Amino acid sequence: MGLKQIASRLITKHGQAAEILRPGEEVRDEYGGITYGEPTTHPVKILSAAYAIELQLVAGGLLGVGDQRIFVAADGLTIEPTTSDKLLIDGTEYRTIRVSPLAPAGEVIFWEMQVRDE
Repeated sequence: MGLKQIASRLITKHGQAAEILRPGEEVRDEYGGITYGEPTTHPVKILSAAYAIELQLVAGGLLGVGDQRIFVAADGLTIEPTTSDKLLIDGTEYRTIRVSPLAPAGEVIFWEMQVRDE
């Protein structure tokens, strides 16, 4: 069993189900305004973790109060999360602030997301 499968198994075992909401097609009106169509839903397994140095990061402006650190299992995920995606956890929609993969040797083991309830 590889690192990707181990990480996905642990996230599934200790985490919970959630959904990544990918925005729908962008539509521009005659005034330059942008609206988006219905989002596409992608089921994921996630694990929420606390930021260890949260107070320093909040004071430095890198974290908002209440931001969550989310690990997303890469095994079975059909998309790459982006900052334009939203994350739906227990009926609450979170805006994605930051996304980064843990990808030693080019293989994504899991995704780390910083999300904010707005």
